[in-house]
Amino acid sequence: MVRALTALLALCALALAACGSDDKEQVNQTVRDFVKATNTRDTKAFCDELVSQQFLEQSTGAKGDKARNACHTQLKSLKNLKVGLDKIKSTKVDGDKATVRAVLSAQGQKQDQVLRLVKEDGDWKLAGGAGG
Repeated sequence: MVRALTALLALCALALAACGSDDKEQVNQTVRDFVKATNTRDTKAFCDELVSQQFLEQSTGAKGDKARNACHTQLKSLKNLKVGLDKIKSTKVDGDKATVRAVLSAQGQKQDQVLRLVKEDGDWKLAGGAGG
């Protein structure tokens, strides 16, 4: 009985660890997709799938669906902005929140960034930067 319980606990620990690493990979993929959508001006992916509602409202100054519409307009209007994801340094997942430390580049300048993500409707979405 003790052996069975020990084996069950070990399996649970492995399952939880696997879930954490899946979340970690999903978070990292969201960051990669965010950079790609920014560079290709993919408004559907960027505004509808990759950023949180809070991010939309804070970045556009609008609320609800108007924030999403404003995001589409603003992203389409960006010219000559290319963002590079040089390196993901670390990823920390804590429940439905995550933090990614990454090196991003824009206009020839590299900069360490801390990106905050949240799980919204089952998907990881960018919620802002360290101060956002």
